[in-house]
Amino acid sequence: MKHIFIILSVIFTCLVNAQTYNGPESIEYDASNNRYLISNTSGGNILACSASGTLTVFKSGISPAPYGLEILNNVVYACCSGFIKGYSLTNGTQVFNLNTGATFLNGITSDGVHTLFATDFNGKKIYRINTQSTTFNVMASGLTLSPNGIVYDQAHNRLVFVNWGSNAPIKALSLTDSVVTTLATTTLGNCDGLAWNGLDTWYVSAWTGQKIVKFNANFSAAAVTIATGMSSPADIYYNTYSDTLAIPNSGNNTVSFIGFTPIVNVSCSLLPITTNANQAIFEGSQLSFGDSVLRISLTNNSGLGFAYPLARITPVSALPSGMSFGGNGGGFEVFASAWNPDSVAEAQFFFNVTQAIPENTLLDFTLEVSNLSPSSADTCFFAETYSVNLNPGIVLGLDDVEQNWNAYPNPSNGIINIQLPSNKGTLSIYDYSGRCIYNSEIHSKQLTIGKDVLSNSGAYHLVWISKDSKKSSRKTVIVNN
Repeated sequence: MKHIFIILSVIFTCLVNAQTYNGPESIEYDASNNRYLISNTSGGNILACSASGTLTVFKSGISPAPYGLEILNNVVYACCSGFIKGYSLTNGTQVFNLNTGATFLNGITSDGVHTLFATDFNGKKIYRINTQSTTFNVMASGLTLSPNGIVYDQAHNRLVFVNWGSNAPIKALSLTDSVVTTLATTTLGNCDGLAWNGLDTWYVSAWTGQKIVKFNANFSAAAVTIATGMSSPADIYYNTYSDTLAIPNSGNNTVSFIGFTPIVNVSCSLLPITTNANQAIFEGSQLSFGDSVLRISLTNNSGLGFAYPLARITPVSALPSGMSFGGNGGGFEVFASAWNPDSVAEAQFFFNVTQAIPENTLLDFTLEVSNLSPSSADTCFFAETYSVNLNPGIVLGLDDVEQNWNAYPNPSNGIINIQLPSNKGTLSIYDYSGRCIYNSEIHSKQLTIGKDVLSNSGAYHLVWISKDSKKSSRKTVIVNN
């Protein structure tokens, strides 16, 4: 469950062990390895900061020096003067090298699929890079100011970017027609980094005033300062796993982290639509956005009214073969014009299905519900993981599933207790990517799994197979480390 957040008063930094920051410029969170990657411009390398705070060299000898970083498909891409270079997250091997001819690439973002977007600070341009074909094109040129930090905004099919100079505006580049518009005029000077919390708040780092400010979702209100005393704050990053803003201070060779803590639990919840509240309904349809639809009924338990609430689903594992998102491709969808307290609305998610889905194919997905106004609070935000049987058959039934076992607490802080129906069987644990991270024969009815296994925040699937009855069952637990 997510909450409304305020800023903790404590700003902390990564510990430095064996390595040092030397011109830290950009930072990204590598969720697959539970670490931050930081471009060390004066050192010509990329550093890794582990969960324990240990600082090591991820990749050395990078020339030209790395600036903006973006992680995409198990590769970290770096802006290196006019080059885009890519390095495998697994072993640091260089796997991508493209000379765009740009003057000074600085900010970088991606669409989450295979396309990168980078700002040319000196050339006042924005580039689009296709990582599959290793090609590029200029999307915008002749910009009046030097573009800097940039973020892909899927919901509005645009790029949002900040600019260098005094009274620097925040602008957007439409991915539909490449038109540049101004989202907000500001009194900020020399804006370097831009980050979005994925929900309702934008963050900007400004050298003038050495501060971090935040804007609301549509930039309709004035900036609010949330942190001062920075030192040339550069390309910032918002870690949605831990609700933490990471800030490289290029002026004094430090990296700061601003944490957020819940104060109000303004939640929305699923209304049961079958005997199992965790079960959504998937059905064929001839609606215009696709030939199949996933329907989920939602009730507003927040006590607040919202206009045009949004919902989206993100598959925990890959969609089955032949199945793809329809509609806007898996982004946030408006599911009601008004959502009042205790009222029910149905969210619909459309899919294109080109081949038969095998019987009893289970799709695990995270459902997110969000709204930005007119609530006086920052947002109403709900996120939980559910399963749906895409093609129910007669094989999967209660008689075939071992039911009498439990895993708690759920959600967990990384430590879960498991009560099993017998001491003879096998327990497997899979992470959100489908990778088996634990598999063991069990000889006790009770056991505890700790953070050495559940090291990252996210959804984990526990699969129990009884040796005596040959029955199996799966449970999903959410970990918020």
